[in-house]
Amino acid sequence: MNRKTAALAAGGMAAAALAAGGWAGYQHLEEQAGSGHVLRGYDATNPDSTAPLAQHIFTGKVLAFEERRELDHLATDIYRVDVTSVLRGDVRGTVRVTFAPDEEPVQRLIDGTTYVFATQARQDTVKDGQALLIQGEMKPADGTQLTAWKKAAALPVQQQQ
Repeated sequence: MNRKTAALAAGGMAAAALAAGGWAGYQHLEEQAGSGHVLRGYDATNPDSTAPLAQHIFTGKVLAFEERRELDHLATDIYRVDVTSVLRGDVRGTVRVTFAPDEEPVQRLIDGTTYVFATQARQDTVKDGQALLIQGEMKPADGTQLTAWKKAAALPVQQQQ
């Protein structure tokens, strides 16, 4: 085999190895994230991980499910929530909270039920409200949750980039 043929063969094998490695890496990430899942830099199910990113942490009673629409390319549920107590931030009165659950079937928050919310204000808070940072199963607020969130709310806030 001459040098030119050997170089072409070696280049072809290297390209095939790179393509196979890239495909394997893609498949590995696809299995971890799944279709429609959002990759986050924090554990959205853990108060200690979520609280440092939250502008507002509060308990609120869900008054009503308003609508489902696309925000930031995600199907998002929008709720009207009456703020009952504030652990961090300056939210007051009735606010809109957006919830884009990672899991199917979508969990709907129950009207009349009080939950803990850790949020970031959206650009247009009147129209789009507060973006919920918590994921996983949303459970009605109880003493254990409130204790965990009060502790987490005392953690320093990380500045968003």
